Amino acid sequence: MPTWVIVAVVAAILISSLFKLMPRGREFHLHRLREQARHRGLAVEWLRESQRVNHLAGCIAYRMPLERCRVDAEFSCRRGEDGWLWLSGSAATPHCMEVLERLPEQVRGIDRQSLSVVVYWREPDDIAVLDQLVTALQPLRGV
Repeated sequence: MPTWVIVAVVAAILISSLFKLMPRGREFHLHRLREQARHRGLAVEWLRESQRVNHLAGCIAYRMPLERCRVDAEFSCRRGEDGWLWLSGSAATPHCMEVLERLPEQVRGIDRQSLSVVVYWREPDDIAVLDQLVTALQPLRGV
């Protein structure tokens, strides 16, 4: 009889340890959000340089592969207090303003590179904002 008690206590300890390892709350939400992003063709990347760049503090990068674009179609912007700050390119860059106007407010920066677009954002609490992001990036697919 005492051996069954010991086995039950050890099993209870193991089960409680497993529950501590499972994601909860915000972690579980981020896991679901990132999984949905992968299903929509986005890759999630960690930002090592976000600590050095104030505009990107607390951001995660989502990359969407695209067809190669011309050099004059590349651009890079960061959201500032007074609107978008241009690092490269300009408002005249093809489809740039159309994309910037449709991006969710959580987006802090965007880089249209030759083979992809990288969006730096603070991941939202609502998964529906991911759909808004993917829709906003669609004009870049044809460039």
